[in-house]
Amino acid sequence: MKPAPLANRVTLIRRATFDLTGLPPKPEEVDSFLKDPVSDDKAFSKVVERLLASPHYGERMAQHWLDVVRYADSSGFANDY
Repeated sequence: MKPAPLANRVTLIRRATFDLTGLPPKPEEVDSFLKDPVSDDKAFSKVVERLLASPHYGERMAQHWLDVVRYADSSGFANDY
């Protein structure tokens, strides 16, 4: 087995955005990332920092923890062991 080839910029932003926010990237975000003249590493770092600062990142992380504690807006906890 050999490692997968390096992902292109479109794939990178899609993976990062879906992973950190659970949402697809907006077309203007993709265009901005593709047109960024700096190296791939620096451009990707800027994308990740922007995503981590997004309120959608907090929503995505909260969703995980609410699932862990089986939170629901119902009384299902009392009937569903």
